[in-house]
Amino acid sequence: MKLHILVTAGVLLSGLALAQTTPKLPEFEVASIKPAITDIAAVGPGTVDAVMPDLNVGAGGIVTIVNLNIRNLVMLAYGVGGKQISAPSWQGDPEWQNNRFTIVPRVPVDANKEDVPLMLQALLAERFHLAVHREQKEAAVYALEIGKGPLKIRETKTEEKSAPSACTRSYGSQPAWFVANCTAMAPARMAQAIQSLAPGYFDKPVVDATGLTGVYDFSVEWAMKPFVENGGEGPTIFDAVEKLGLKFESMKHTMEIIVVDHCEKQATAN
Repeated sequence: MKLHILVTAGVLLSGLALAQTTPKLPEFEVASIKPAITDIAAVGPGTVDAVMPDLNVGAGGIVTIVNLNIRNLVMLAYGVGGKQISAPSWQGDPEWQNNRFTIVPRVPVDANKEDVPLMLQALLAERFHLAVHREQKEAAVYALEIGKGPLKIRETKTEEKSAPSACTRSYGSQPAWFVANCTAMAPARMAQAIQSLAPGYFDKPVVDATGLTGVYDFSVEWAMKPFVENGGEGPTIFDAVEKLGLKFESMKHTMEIIVVDHCEKQATAN
């Protein structure tokens, strides 16, 4: 009997220790997830008009995420660029790219703004069964730096600095061109956003090395990489960045990698 009591107590204590070292993530009050594109052959504005917002949303606010695939959602939840995500199962599988979702979660009225990314992490774990772990790795990166020309990014107006930052991407002024309008961007967020807008151009992660400390608005217009590579005329994303008075330089940098251990291609029902 004594042995049974000791074993039971040991199990309870180990369970308590596990609960203490694995705290429950904060959660959204309510969240709707709807497919945006499920046809891998789909083309047209729906494949382009995506909104990847910042998660700088206050208590009681609503986060509006439009037409993002799962890789985009992981980038948003963990604050990393696409090249900082390691997910071997995604390689060569078009569904990971083309299955896109619109998510409209509400932040609880008693929540802290800093908890919103954790809420998105919890939502992805619950609805997509996402499981990840983190690793530190030295990698070749693109560092966003100040360029030669004058800066053509605009300081965000004081009354708008507290608004959530976001980039809205749509078709540009020429065929196979895109344009994006970005608002309330801190420099690190700016670097990640540019990579997210034109991921085909970036074979390495991006980091901020501008030394800037403000919050900025900017617009960029660029041509699709395959279009340029096949002889089409238009600015690359690197050309577009240089027009802002910035540039990307290759260098080595130690950074965090998010390794995806498991993820479903579709969300469980609302």
